[in-house]
Amino acid sequence: MNNSIGRHWKKFAALGIFIFLVLFVIRFKRIDPGHVGIVVDLYGGNKGVQSIPVVTGMTVFCPALTMIFEYPTYVQTAVWTRSRDEGSPMNEEISFSSKEGLVITADISLSYQLVGEKVPSFYVKFRSDDLDRFTHGFLRNVARDAFNEESVRYSVEELYSTRKEEFLGKVRDRLNKGVGDFGVEIQQFGFIGAPRLPDNVVESINAKIKAIQDAIRVENELRAVEAEAKKRIAEAEGTAKANLAIQQSMTPTVLEWKRLELQRQALEKWNGQLPYYSAGGAVPFVQVPGLQAK
Repeated sequence: MNNSIGRHWKKFAALGIFIFLVLFVIRFKRIDPGHVGIVVDLYGGNKGVQSIPVVTGMTVFCPALTMIFEYPTYVQTAVWTRSRDEGSPMNEEISFSSKEGLVITADISLSYQLVGEKVPSFYVKFRSDDLDRFTHGFLRNVARDAFNEESVRYSVEELYSTRKEEFLGKVRDRLNKGVGDFGVEIQQFGFIGAPRLPDNVVESINAKIKAIQDAIRVENELRAVEAEAKKRIAEAEGTAKANLAIQQSMTPTVLEWKRLELQRQALEKWNGQLPYYSAGGAVPFVQVPGLQAK
């Protein structure tokens, strides 16, 4: 009897220990789709971040020995603007300088994505899964530096109009280089609206652009007039050459042939009746050889 009770107590004790382990020692964490998790060992010879991220699904870990950080791998978007209506509590516009030293400000839109395989490197670099802190802190600083390092190569006119896209491409390449090593890829990057310049500079640039466009338009119109004139000259030269050829072909033989051809056509149309009156009594159309007035 006592032995039976002892066995039951042992079973209950083992069950209690298991429940304790489940409730207080072992944890389950679900990594949702569009996320990856990394396991951080807190103790032991392999202490630190495991090299392979935990993929989506359920995972088991011991909070006393390990920690799991979850990161989204879908696209993140950042907007840095002067206007507080865009959601930022402060002025976050980016400022940079042109080749001439003129300060330019601009609103920026940026999208990036974490590469799942490199998320452990991201954690080692920042020791946090707070992406807002990364986005509006480290990433914004890298973007601001990239703007200033590239903008000094361009004039204010180029930054505002003629080479703006090229400039943004250079900044994007530099930004990708600055964050790519720890698994961040820039997906979209650009100005929101036009960069902000002093009004007098904008007016000067716009006036210059308009003058260039007007000059191109006038040049195209002159080319059209010139082409039409050449066409008319060619047509006139062709007509003159044709008339000259006709004149040169009018030999006595050709003229006689033409007269006989006209006479033949008139005879074909004659109905055989002589007119009631004829000058000098001559028979129309016909010339009889040897019968000439003497």
